[in-house]
Order: sequence, then C-alpha cells, then structure tokens
Amino acid sequence: MVIFNKNMELSLAQKDTAIFDFLHKLGADIDNYHVLYLHISKLQNQNLRMSQRKALFETFENVVKKTKGEIFVRDNDDFLVFFGQNVSDEIQACLIKVQFLFHDDPKVRGVVDLLQSEFAQLFDLKTQVEELKNLINKTKNLDTGDALPSKSVLMPKHSITANSLNNRRLKRELTPTILAKMQKALSMMDFSSLIRRQSVCAVIGKSAPQMIFDEVFVSIGDLRDMLMPDVDLFSNPWLFMYLTETLDKRVLVHLSRHDDGALISNFSLNLNVSTVLSDEFLEFDENINPVQRSSIVLEFQLIDIFSDIKAFILAKTFAQYRGYKICIDGITVDKLQYIDRENLQSDLIKIIWHPSFMDVVREDKHFTDYVNKAERARMILCRVDDPQAVEIGNSLGINLYQGRYIQRLLAAQPRKTIYSIKK
Repeated sequence: MVIFNKNMELSLAQKDTAIFDFLHKLGADIDNYHVLYLHISKLQNQNLRMSQRKALFETFENVVKKTKGEIFVRDNDDFLVFFGQNVSDEIQACLIKVQFLFHDDPKVRGVVDLLQSEFAQLFDLKTQVEELKNLINKTKNLDTGDALPSKSVLMPKHSITANSLNNRRLKRELTPTILAKMQKALSMMDFSSLIRRQSVCAVIGKSAPQMIFDEVFVSIGDLRDMLMPDVDLFSNPWLFMYLTETLDKRVLVHLSRHDDGALISNFSLNLNVSTVLSDEFLEFDENINPVQRSSIVLEFQLIDIFSDIKAFILAKTFAQYRGYKICIDGITVDKLQYIDRENLQSDLIKIIWHPSFMDVVREDKHFTDYVNKAERARMILCRVDDPQAVEIGNSLGINLYQGRYIQRLLAAQPRKTIYSIKK
C-alpha cells in the first residue's frame, strides 16, 4: 500500500491498519474531514499503469497539502483521499481530471458526475466514519498487488493551431514563391524552437486549475516573425492551408522521433483532416505506444471539417478506431446551435470565448438547450483571457478551459515535487 505521509514523500505500508491508524490520529478533528474513495478495483482494467497511478497522486496533491490530509492506495489499488472541509470546488475539479484519466472504462464512460456512479464515493467522517470502516473491512481480501508509482514524472504534450497576428501593418502577401522559401527554411531550422504548449484545465469556482492535457501547436505569429516578418500569411487562404499541412507533418515527425522526451501522452494536436490521411500520420501512429493513444486528442477546425465532410468522416473513423479522441475546434458561440456533436461522433468540442459571449446567451433563450445537447462535460471554453470567462462558463456548467488566463493561474501554482520512493 502506498500512502502520502506528512512531508508528502511516498512510503510503503503493508496493511489497511495504516488507514485506521490515521482515522484514530485525527481524534477530535475527524468531524472536519471527508474521504473520497475511488473504486479502482471495479474498473474493467483493474491494474493501474504507472503513469495513471502517478497522475492520480499529482491530481490530489494540492488538496491534500492544503488541508493536511493523506492519500492511501490499498492493496486492491483503490484510492482514498482524506481532505479537510471547504475544498469542494477543488475536489470537483480533481474528479474531472480523474474522469479523463479513465474515460475509456465502461464504469466511467458517459458518466456526468462521478459521485453519482459506483466508481467514486464521498464520505463525511462526521457521520459516516463507521460506513467507511465497514467498506474497508469488507474489501480487505481484494488484493491485486503493490505496484508502485514511477520515479519519473510524466509531463503532458501538444498540437498545431494558429495564434492571432499582431496589428502591425504587413506589406507583402503570401505567394507560392514566398511559401517555397518558408518551406525550405523550415526544413533546415531547429523545429523545436517553434513548438508551443497551452494547457486545457478543469476549473470549478475558485479552485486551482487541474491540468487535463496540453495542446501542442506552432505559433503562426512567431513563425512569421522568425522567417518573414513583413508577410501576411493569411492573405491567401489556400496557400496558408498548404503551409499548415506542412507544419502538421513537421510536428508529427518531431513527435515521432521523440525529440521532446515529455511528449508521450496526454496531449492534443490541431491537425488538418488531410494530415490524418497522410503517410506522416501513419508513421506517427506507429511510433505511439498503443496504450497511450487514448490519452491523445486530435483537434480539427470546424471550417476544415465542413469543407470536405466525407474526408473528415474517413479521418475521424480511422483515428477513433486506432484509439485517439476527437475534438472539434473553432466553434463560435453563435454557431453552437448548428453543431450536433453526437452526430459527428466527436469526443470534445471547443467553444471560442469572446466578450460578447454573454450577450448571445441572454438574447438566445434556447442557448442552454444547445449546451445540454453538446454535453457540458465535453465542452472546452478556449481563448480564455480573463476571469469573467471562467465565471460565465461555470454558470453554464462548463468545467474545461484553455487560454492565457488559465496559463497564468497554472504558473502561479507551487512547482511539483519529484517524490522519492521509500521501501
């Protein structure tokens, strides 16, 4: 059994008595604590991968630290998280990340609230301490081993999306000649210098953001500034599309070679539909560990999808068959009503935040219906630059966010500790 002790190092215990000892140790303070019990042993794939176990620890780390709690892993892999009161928003955010970690399991798939499922239970120790003890005693003999977390921390990953250009005047239009020069320059430069990351996080109320995955992308603005600072790359849509296909393939090659050791799982790539049907994607797919594919999200722009819906269906069907998740990107708030996420068989959708977002919500009495149809748990509010976006999103039941404001919140959090394992 693995527990978090007071100094947050990982140590090894052999029996459930460690949990009972901690309950006794709480003494009179026990009324101020809750326990989240995750029934890992009930999942279809009961044996946790090292990366999943480590991710679970890191998910609840800040809540445990904040409230002087503990994390226990039983011999059957069930997780117990002891935490103090007044962190309900943080726990809800953690549960969204847990849901993402185990989204492929039948016990988790399709569940809106994990606390309403048989996978997760919440105990108020003020009134339910005996109920918790009975559960532990009842399941004492369900032993599946003592696999320990990895000593290394697995970091998240990436994708291609165009950042907005600055407002300075651009003198030249993109031409085939200029495009050819850019492609030649790209083939000779260190491509890793163009790679950027932006996290998709669960944020509920005032809770700290819980990182779900990183989007990996090439900043179009940075690319232009580096290679052709006076060229308007958007001046010719068709040449720009060809440029993004080139960038897609360079990113895939970069990831296939594992040039960045952190790019293994839990990332998204914003790709053209045609890229998924290319040889470069097949090579990328062959270099991905099959068990990691389900943690990788492929994002497609709405305009690209409807420019050739048959190609999208082919690419999406192939990608999902291989285990990847699909996200539809580039949806403005006024277009949500026209998107049938379920019919398109997309796992996630991204809605673009804009200051006029609330105006559309007020004017359209059916907006909540559109949100319900798309499913809140599958919606990401992106380009979030200010706290108002999170407040409005939370009021609509949206929990997943991406943008510069979210990155600032992440940067303000204490840096993770690399834990040692004591045997």
